[in-house]
Amino acid sequence: MTALYRYNMATVLHSQRYVPPMVFFLGLLAILTSSGSGPLLGAYQAAAGSVLACATWIAAAVVNVEEPVGRAMVVVNARRSRDVLVAAVAASATFCVGMILIGLVYPVVSGSHTVTWQAVALGAAAQLICACVGIGLGLLCSRLVIGRPGFSVAAGLALVLAVILAKPVPPVYPMLHSMAGDRRPADLVLPFAGYGVAGLAVLAAATAVTQYIATRGD
Repeated sequence: MTALYRYNMATVLHSQRYVPPMVFFLGLLAILTSSGSGPLLGAYQAAAGSVLACATWIAAAVVNVEEPVGRAMVVVNARRSRDVLVAAVAASATFCVGMILIGLVYPVVSGSHTVTWQAVALGAAAQLICACVGIGLGLLCSRLVIGRPGFSVAAGLALVLAVILAKPVPPVYPMLHSMAGDRRPADLVLPFAGYGVAGLAVLAAATAVTQYIATRGD
């Protein structure tokens, strides 16, 4: 598994496919949080939404970095296609960790906010949850599931908008909505635990669905 992870990271870094989503993330973060004031959770709400969109893009880029023939060779050498997919998820998560660190620091240094450890902790949790959901959406929009690039992009945009705007669908909408209010960070700890479980469930389900479809395709 370690070798597959290192191979994935080396391939993605060499291809530079991570650059567009990372630049897009930095642009979104600068537009949405620069010179901000008010509650820090409001800034972290914007950062979490940015992480969601860019994690979807990065995950699809990581999975799609290998052409079908190249991926088939990797699967043969790895002996289990599941390990190849898990390594891609781990590589995607690595890039998301970088985004989360930037998303935590930039709103603080670029704006005027009252900083508390509770707000920072909830901001980190919100961005991590959005990263899990985003990676799951990216897997579902990858070549393993949707073969045509145009349909893949359209599906990615639709899914990101759906999880952000659909009120009944946890965990993204209710979590971001709760961060926009005047509730104290201490009051959000229990709901955020539930959102975290839901985020992990989305990632696990998306990984399982992608693996099932990819196995049938192989």
